[in-house]
Amino acid sequence: MSVASEFGLRATFPDHPTTAAARSEVKRLLARAFSATSQASLITDARQRILHVSGSFTAITGYDEAELLGQDCRILQGPGSDPGVTAAIRRALSYGESYEGDILNYRKDGSPFWNSLSIRPLRDEAGTITHFVSVQRDVTARMAHQEQLRFQAGHDPVTGLPNRRALDQHLSSRRPAEGAVLAMIDVVALRSINSTFGYEAGDSLLKQLGRRMRELLADGDFLACLGGDLFAVVLENIDGGTRLEDELARLHEAVQTPFSFTDLNQDCTIDLSMGLARITGDGTTGFLFHQADAALRRAREGRPAGPWWTLAPDVPEEAVDRDVDGVGDLPDVGDLSTGRSDREQLFAGGLSMFMQPVLDLRTGRLSRVEALARLTLSDGTVIPPARFLPALDDADLDELFRRGLNEALRCLARWDDGGLSTSVSVNISPSTLRNPDCPRWVSNAMRRHGIAPDRLGLELLETLAVESEVQIEAIDRLLRLGVGLALDDLGSGYSSLQRLFALPFDTIKLDRGLLVEIRSRPVETLSLVSALTQMGRDFGVSVVIEGLEDAGMAEAASVLGVSLGQGYFFARPMPADEVPGWVAGFTFPLRADAVQSALGALAYHWQFLRWASPHPTVLAGCPLTDFISLHSTTAAAARWHAHQHGQAPDPVYGQMLADWLVDLVRDGPLGE
Repeated sequence: MSVASEFGLRATFPDHPTTAAARSEVKRLLARAFSATSQASLITDARQRILHVSGSFTAITGYDEAELLGQDCRILQGPGSDPGVTAAIRRALSYGESYEGDILNYRKDGSPFWNSLSIRPLRDEAGTITHFVSVQRDVTARMAHQEQLRFQAGHDPVTGLPNRRALDQHLSSRRPAEGAVLAMIDVVALRSINSTFGYEAGDSLLKQLGRRMRELLADGDFLACLGGDLFAVVLENIDGGTRLEDELARLHEAVQTPFSFTDLNQDCTIDLSMGLARITGDGTTGFLFHQADAALRRAREGRPAGPWWTLAPDVPEEAVDRDVDGVGDLPDVGDLSTGRSDREQLFAGGLSMFMQPVLDLRTGRLSRVEALARLTLSDGTVIPPARFLPALDDADLDELFRRGLNEALRCLARWDDGGLSTSVSVNISPSTLRNPDCPRWVSNAMRRHGIAPDRLGLELLETLAVESEVQIEAIDRLLRLGVGLALDDLGSGYSSLQRLFALPFDTIKLDRGLLVEIRSRPVETLSLVSALTQMGRDFGVSVVIEGLEDAGMAEAASVLGVSLGQGYFFARPMPADEVPGWVAGFTFPLRADAVQSALGALAYHWQFLRWASPHPTVLAGCPLTDFISLHSTTAAAARWHAHQHGQAPDPVYGQMLADWLVDLVRDGPLGE
């Protein structure tokens, strides 16, 4: 007979002890064997009353053997034990099943410890459960490490406050409420404090400031540190006017008392700049951050004479429209009657396709246009997709795709007649791919308008995976036709990367949300854009970046090697009839031989700094030379730059130049 071998312990005895003395000896040997194991172990009867415990078990729990015999193992459970776990244990044992898992238990002295359980039933020859054998391990250290990792993933390492990831989760999970605002808070001149007193003093100041602001906030408000000198707070129950001013005045009390540095026997006074945006629920979280960050930059520009905070204006409908041109992530339907009315008008002649140019960032030439659905009312009012898409079911989305595709290809044919030849991309929902007729619709539309397949691209929206066999077959048939397939949300979620591996895309579009924090966190944003651009090169696909809304964004994307771009800086979505005139009058605003913006200059320098590589040209011909001479009021930046043109550039000077450029980016004018 072999006992408990699955736990690493084996004792062999005669299969059938012949005498009472022999059976008694077997029991004593079993007890000694269990006591000798280094793991905590116990045996209970079928009713889960403890019959035997090992010495390791008593050492871990603090109970003597006499205190445990006859007791139920629930004696170890307490207020922190997960009711779901305890119920799962009881359920498994009642069905005669094994159980493995972790549970928070309590020692005799009341101290908690994490216990890893492995429970197995023992059965007699008839299959009846006679006993349960349990092996347990104290895994408190492991659980503490895991908890530390979870905390670090959601908290800023300096202040201990929730980080950007936690703030995103808070915003996505909070219940909609009137009068809420998102505030971005910047600590004025933190770099000067770091330079004067050292980074430890700067970290101490941020910790003190975080504690002070947290104490001043009302219940339900949410404070986060986004890294460096940037904080964010969600203020609830703000009804505007005097109430908002009162709340912000109270928050500003956090900096009205000097901050002390104990080790330095020194005090320091600081100030804040703040940008606020109302949380309306109409736009995306990314656009909300964009609004708050823009308001923060306005507040910075007005200091020191102007007010310390600025409230972003209410978002116009056309601005929200930037984030709702896709088929995925649709907002909830508000007025159902309005939705039904819009749907009826959409399919009664109201559908029109607006076109947004996509430019080659290397040459400035038009590469293609993206066709975006709009509802045009009888009075000429143009309705964005956010209002009519929620009212559409899968069949309606199929019909919208068919009509939109037909109109987009009709526009291409009409432009061909006028001497303008380009390509077009059309959004397609994964639900439309489930319709087996989808490839035939595409083939017929191209034949009807005489458009070659290589001039049509289909942009797969949403973050939902394409999983069904029908969808995969539809994609295969579309690719055999020769049309292109683009992934339209790279950077917005892990599922996008999974699909990039799984499906044969020839184009990836970097999500506009990647650029939301490019002013407040420029280096991190440039790094992410560069990495995704390189991924596109590695996959051998074209890369398009969306959301280029000012010269700095466009120039930085160009410097980093993104081949194609679109955004409001170049052109807004426009009626199809306006495209030929726009092309004829468009002048590409970027220069290949110079950088004109702080973001472009930072992107240029960063691509060499990260590899500790010198700038490749002679100093006089470097694109940064003229930029620095125009924007630096001292000789320091020019000196730091000159060091980057040696054989082995000093990384200290390189970082100082990068810090100066980051300050220019953060403090630069809006719409640079």
